[in-house]
Amino acid sequence: MSDGEIKELRERVKAKDPVVGYVVSLQDDRIKFTKVPLYSCERIKYFSGILKEFHPNFVAIFESSDSACALFNPPTLIKGLTYDLINGRPFLRGDKRSILNSFDSYEVVKFALDKYKDKEVMRQSVISLSKLGKCEEAIEVFSSLDERFPEESLAAAECYERVGRELEALKIYSFFSEEKYRELEARLISKANSLISEYERQGNPKLLMEALNVLPTYDVPAVRLGFHYLKKNKMEEAIKFFEEAVKRNKSFQNLIILGSTLLERDPKRALETFDEAQKMRRTAPLAYLRGKAFEALNSPPHAIREYQYACREGVVEACSKTLPFTSSRVDFDPDDWIGYVLYGYEIHSVIGRGGMGYVLLGEKNSRKFAIKVMKREYKMDEFLYEVAKMQEISKGSKYMVRILANFIDENWTDYYGSPPAIVMEYMSGGDLRRILADEEYSSLRHSVKWGEVVSLIYSKVAEAVTHVHKQGFVHADIKPSNVLFDKPLSKYGEEAEVQLLREEVTPKLSDLGSSIRIGSPVIHYTPYYAHPKQRFGGRAETEMDVYSFTVSLYVTLTNNFPYPEWLEREIEEAISSPERRPDALKDFYSIEPRMDYVPQEFRELISSGLKGEVSMEQIKRDLINIARYDYNLPVESVI
Repeated sequence: MSDGEIKELRERVKAKDPVVGYVVSLQDDRIKFTKVPLYSCERIKYFSGILKEFHPNFVAIFESSDSACALFNPPTLIKGLTYDLINGRPFLRGDKRSILNSFDSYEVVKFALDKYKDKEVMRQSVISLSKLGKCEEAIEVFSSLDERFPEESLAAAECYERVGRELEALKIYSFFSEEKYRELEARLISKANSLISEYERQGNPKLLMEALNVLPTYDVPAVRLGFHYLKKNKMEEAIKFFEEAVKRNKSFQNLIILGSTLLERDPKRALETFDEAQKMRRTAPLAYLRGKAFEALNSPPHAIREYQYACREGVVEACSKTLPFTSSRVDFDPDDWIGYVLYGYEIHSVIGRGGMGYVLLGEKNSRKFAIKVMKREYKMDEFLYEVAKMQEISKGSKYMVRILANFIDENWTDYYGSPPAIVMEYMSGGDLRRILADEEYSSLRHSVKWGEVVSLIYSKVAEAVTHVHKQGFVHADIKPSNVLFDKPLSKYGEEAEVQLLREEVTPKLSDLGSSIRIGSPVIHYTPYYAHPKQRFGGRAETEMDVYSFTVSLYVTLTNNFPYPEWLEREIEEAISSPERRPDALKDFYSIEPRMDYVPQEFRELISSGLKGEVSMEQIKRDLINIARYDYNLPVESVI
């Protein structure tokens, strides 16, 4: 063949497969043979060369530096270009896409991996090699990938299964296919169970060890090994495998088994294990075990609490255990809850003690919470009503402490183990009273920015009080100690101002337990902050909150109360002597509060607030306008 023409050569050519001829040259119309072999392209795996001759639907001749090949019945090709031929399939040099589209051939895949070292070729190679049954090679390529996507990962996982590396397949399925994961997990559990059944027939612990290695997340083989060594009184071995069971599956049952095994040898660790179990649920048998742990640790108050609960719930063995401690029982101390788990919350400390109950610092899932527990003598119906109010009201404003959960049984019998409790968000910044009293905040209180900081704090609290009023309630106990901060406020004026403006620190109104529906008789109050009408048992009205709020604002700005001490004594005496109330009220309304320590921009607001001439809505607007126009702070403008 020369220049597209075919001429017959009347000479015999000797060649051995896969050589089908030789390249010749013309010299003066004479044909001269060369030693360059001509192959059949279909009979060699790889060939690369320039397309020299092309006859459509007949033959294409490709030449390299030392050989040539003939491809019969070729597709349409372009003469003069370089092609890579793989088992007779021609691919234009550099056309990676056409090669990727032909990955149904093992030789094409191998060629692409050799020529193209990019991620796309490698990813597609894993998928194709898996389909072609070349699993060892597919796994090798997959292992070299830096970044893995679902399609090639699942293809590799199937290969891992085929070569018996099920755990590596399971790991991949855990990321990319829950269905495949569950299917393989079920097969592995079945395999482990077969080995356990064989152990039951033979009694050979090696079978349990083999079962243990089948699936690292399956706890049953570890539990069976623990009991195997427990029967042989090999406690260290038993504990080791029970710990392994907990590591694999931190279930209530596994924790109880481990704790019970630890009880005699290490009661402290046993108690810690029982604490973990109690975070899941509290049962009478568990309380009995905890009682035994406390008894071993020489903690009678905690032991008796657990035994009493277990006894009441039907654990007969616990009933006799309560007798030795009965005579030494002392009054309840909320510190007894420290280290205890209430409703899944681990108690760290007692952070408040009030007239109605205690506030505990609890932790659950690495988050801290404030847990309010009512005192035993407090009336249950009042507490239930308080919870309903608090839950209802706390949802509506981001400047109110949220109520997150409540645990109340009107028929409770075990105060220590399951007291009526409310779970609230924990305000780690403490209350405003601390800022007004502690020496460490002296720089903030004397800062030129103090008025600005106060305007920002109270404008947000005013929004919360306004929300309470819109819900038809009066808070009835507004004071600095009931203004909490979600994070600590800076001790320096400019930093504190920035924190409040950016809401990096948020003040919130707390203690909604004193809230009462408008028009209902008021029972609770705080001296100095409560309006005389509130102290004299008048029915709840929003003017009472306006007064308490304004007194709190005055105290925050001046560190003094607005009215003299003699008036406070007169009002308090009138509470128990109703005949004195008219004179006390007359004096209250006639005396003018001292305003010389109050910054000028706050005086009109405080004067009208103390006299009850303004609503909380108006107070909120005035505080925002003070921040906006008097202090030039970037807050929302309210005219």
